[in-house]
This record gives sequence, structure tokens and C-alpha cells, in this order.
Amino acid sequence: MQTHKSKIIAAVKEHGTPSYIYDGEKLVSNYQRLVNALPDCVDVFYALKVNPNVSLVKLLRSKGACTEVCSITEMEIALKAGSTPQDIVYLGPCKKDYELKRAISLGVFAIVIESETELKRVSRFANEAGVVVDVAIRINPDFSAKGSPWKMGGRPTQFGIDEKHAIANFGTYLNVPNINIKGIHVYNGTNILDAQSVYENSKYILGLYEQISQKYNTTFSMVDVGGGMGIPYFPNQEELDIVEFKNLMTPLFSDFHKKYPDTRIIMESGRFIIGTAGYFAVGVNNIKINHGKTFVVTDGGTNCHSASAGSGRVVKRNFPMENISATDNLEEFEYQVAGPLCSPDDIIGRNIKLKEVKEGDILVINASGAYGSTSSPGLFHSHGFPVEALVYDDQVHLIRHKDTSDDIISRQVVVDFKKEPVLN
Repeated sequence: MQTHKSKIIAAVKEHGTPSYIYDGEKLVSNYQRLVNALPDCVDVFYALKVNPNVSLVKLLRSKGACTEVCSITEMEIALKAGSTPQDIVYLGPCKKDYELKRAISLGVFAIVIESETELKRVSRFANEAGVVVDVAIRINPDFSAKGSPWKMGGRPTQFGIDEKHAIANFGTYLNVPNINIKGIHVYNGTNILDAQSVYENSKYILGLYEQISQKYNTTFSMVDVGGGMGIPYFPNQEELDIVEFKNLMTPLFSDFHKKYPDTRIIMESGRFIIGTAGYFAVGVNNIKINHGKTFVVTDGGTNCHSASAGSGRVVKRNFPMENISATDNLEEFEYQVAGPLCSPDDIIGRNIKLKEVKEGDILVINASGAYGSTSSPGLFHSHGFPVEALVYDDQVHLIRHKDTSDDIISRQVVVDFKKEPVLN
């Protein structure tokens, strides 16, 4: 079996750098670990926002994953990857009219309603189409997810409807014409590494479901507990204990399923599934000493992998990085690893220790499968987005072409400015 280094080297040899390389066996293994830690009554929905490459989604779909999408393009990717509409949930705080109409025409499992305004719009479009649309109400809970560095609930956000307001007005929602409310959706936080926190969050959401069901004397057909399971990026972090996770989540969901056997339980996951299956490879262009610091300048930086440069974080910490060109006997040195941009912030490794680096070496940032290229400013300096490759069954598959100058320029429109005569 190939090691991760041999897989990366094979992909780089074929497609160059900068590049994103995905380990298909690791991707499938991560997905299966999560599925095996949950009872059969829970459906896992892969969150395309973390990485929407159609080949990766197709591979996961072939193993049974459903899909959660946040835009019309993600919806079309899910369909192209083999998802059926009944295995798609569609959410996001700003859905355009044409996006909603597309979701309605497809008959996705649920459009997740983020506001009362959106509920009225869906009702209007459903009436125009002469159909009843399946939706779920997204609730911004009073409960805040513990252990999450990015909380999306339990505080003022653009997501969902306040818990108290939603509960008080749910009867009104149930009577909106051309609408079938299938249940509720809550997504409270992301990159949670503590199993107990995921459990408490899920338990609270299932409690909300029961509270609303009892208050309005109705049983719903879905509950989406979000997820938020994370991966470790930094030395002081430990990975999610999947055994503890299973011991906590199995009885919780199983007991709920016994009470509500006709309710589909949905758990979303993106980062946990693909985060550790992705690598970002860069080539070393030149090395220099500047004001006492050794800078390694590479062909891929913030424009390709903004997360590794610390975008959105006050404290900048290094993602796990290694020099895969170095032999084991080489000494380690401290480096500043920079990208190709004319920006002082384009540093993807600060004071980081690596095996001795030489020009032409390949450096790899691990744990790069989630929110890599998709959350990066790929058009900075018009470099474009990098190539992507999947290594699966000992074969290297090209899954995204590198942007060329023609690709970038062809999207622009050149205005024909007529030359005006110069008046004396």
C-alpha cells in the first residue's frame, strides 16, 4: 500500500505544484469510521461547502453518503455526483429566487428555511408551481455549542430563527400554504474535537424537536442535528475520540428513534470526513535570508490555502507541514515559508521547523482537505486556482485543471473604448 508521501510524490510528478492531492482510501476510511460510530437510524450528509469537488463527492456518494448543499452550484454538483433529490438538503442564509425555484422543481428532501421572509417566498413559489414544498425550520438555539472555535448558534448570527420566537410561532409556520414542514435543523458550531460537546449539542436539538412536537401535537419526519465534528490542526489538539463518540451517540439516537421511528435523523459532516484526506503541495522556488530570518519562497500561498496563512484567526498558528523531499537524516532548521504574493501576510509557515529545505524541494501542508482552495482568494495576482488530483486504487486521477491565463482572461469583458479626437 502506498504511503501518503508516495501518493503525493506520484501526483506531483504528474501534475506539478501548487496542487491539492486527496487520498481516496483515507477519505473513504474517514467516512466509514463516522458511519460505523452511528446507529443505522442516522443518515450522514456530506457538507459540500468544505470541498465540493465533484469526483470527491461522487466517491463518497458511491459509499452511501447523502449531501448537504448551500448554493445552486453545489446542488448541481451533488446531482452530477449521483445524489438523488431525496438525499439533498439545501440551506444557506441567502437563497436567490432562481435557486429556490430550482430546488422546488427538483423536489429536494428539504429546503432549510432561515427566516420567516424566506418561508413566505417559498410558499409563494410553491403556489405558483402548484406543488407542496418540503422544508425544515432552522433554529438558532439558546444553547451554545461548547468546544467550538466558530459558534454558529446560541448568539446573534445571520443563521436561522431565534429559538423562543420559533417555538412561539411554529403553529403559524405549520399553517403556511403549500408548505410541508418536515422538521427542524440546527447547526451550532464547527471543528469540535470533544465527543461530549457533540453529544450535548445533539441532545439539546432532539429535545427541541420533542418540545415543538408536544406543544403543537404533531410528529415531524426529520431532525437535522448538524454535526461540527472536527480534526486537529495544531500540536496541542487531540483528535475526536471516535470510541467515546460512539458510546455517547448510539444510545442517544437509538432511544430517539424508538420514540419517533418515522423521523429521519440527519447528521452533517464535512471537515471530519475529508480534512485529513487532503494535502497541499508547493514547490520551493528560492531561499534567502532577510533580517536574520530564513525565507523559503514557494509557488503556492494564501491565494491557494488561506486557512494555513491564518485568515480569519487572530492568533496565527502553523498547520502541520513537512518537507517530503528531505531524507530522514537531515537536520531541522527554522524557516518562514512564504507564497508567491506581493503581500507581507502571505506566510503559510511562521518560525516553523522543517528538515533542511533546498530549492526544488516539495513542501506539504497536511490536514488540507477541508476549506482549502474553496475558501481562498484564488484570483489574487491572477494566479488562478491550483490543480487537484485524487489518488485512489494506486492511480492518480486529475480532478481539477489548474487555471491558465486564458481561463482567467476569458471570463473578463474587454470594453472597446473609441478614440476621441483631440481638440486643439
